[in-house]
Amino acid sequence: MVPALSRYPLKAAATFAFILCAPSYLALIAVLNIPRSRRPNREWSLKTTIGCAWLRVFYRFATKIRLQQFHANPKKLGDRYVLVQPGDAKLYQGILEHSTIHAKSMPAVWFPKALEKDDKSQPIVVIHFQGGAFVTGTDPEETGQLPSRIFGDKLGATTFYAQYRLSRDEQTRFPAAIQDIVTFYQYVLSQGVSADNVVLSGDSAGGHLVLAFLKYLHDYKDILPSPRGAMVWSPWIDITDDAIERYKSSPQLATDFLPLTLIQWGKDAYLPAGAATSESDRYTSMLKHPFQSNTPIFINAGTAELLHEEIRDFADKMKAVPGNQIRFHETQHAPHDIIVAGGYTGFVKQAEEATEVARNFFKIDTLKTL
Repeated sequence: MVPALSRYPLKAAATFAFILCAPSYLALIAVLNIPRSRRPNREWSLKTTIGCAWLRVFYRFATKIRLQQFHANPKKLGDRYVLVQPGDAKLYQGILEHSTIHAKSMPAVWFPKALEKDDKSQPIVVIHFQGGAFVTGTDPEETGQLPSRIFGDKLGATTFYAQYRLSRDEQTRFPAAIQDIVTFYQYVLSQGVSADNVVLSGDSAGGHLVLAFLKYLHDYKDILPSPRGAMVWSPWIDITDDAIERYKSSPQLATDFLPLTLIQWGKDAYLPAGAATSESDRYTSMLKHPFQSNTPIFINAGTAELLHEEIRDFADKMKAVPGNQIRFHETQHAPHDIIVAGGYTGFVKQAEEATEVARNFFKIDTLKTL
């Protein structure tokens, strides 16, 4: 059922009330949590406590009003903005072939500047896919600042911050977003970038899409070459009702900023319409269906996040698949998604350290890329 607050004029009233009350709410949170003993995690700084409280209330609000996606502004961004056209139809096979859902043109933003086509220096390019439970998306120019800066500093990389379709109607459910991942990847390769110089990255739902794309590459081996590596940050692995029931009893529910209402909305909006098939289930519930991949995969999770247990279990299952190269990296006491949300929650340093671990895992020589 669509929330009443998602319709005008109630939506406008709710937005006004949120803007009016949020500062007072955060001030109260700050005062109440000055004693370390009152914080959700005693190892947290006051910044982490306030940051998690802010993100939790923001995502509850976004869920209630069905906050619309923010798209990149082409006039503001100039040549950093790209509207990427779909690739050849043969790139979208099997699970990506759908009677009504087809590949579409979607925007992306280069950080810190546009990549020159056929750049002779052969830089590392990180293609990053932002999270948001498949249904929310903030301003890419703002949200992309932190991860692109870290990828530049630690990997010597240029970042291509890609905006896939959010699941907001019947035309944008699974497999629309995975179609978009194919579109963005083939575009970067078409600019003269070698697959060996491409690292995929995704946080939360974006991490899920990166993993689904790697599975697609393995299932359809001759379509596209495998990238140098993949970084998935707090990936949402198991998009099922069973998973949501597990989250309800998780001790991390009290520490993480992910509200169950957002997760439920995302699951209901993303999953295929009608009964799931065995093929679609292998892409939406990868916890139950680990897969083989030619791409080294770096997996990060915070020990204070709601998805920690399933991410750890998934990493163990992926390691057990012959031929896989998996590096699981835990960030102690961290809530969800340090690569994007770390600026709010005080985990920027840990995100930088994790990226250094990924760099070494992928054997990237930054002396050649900086």
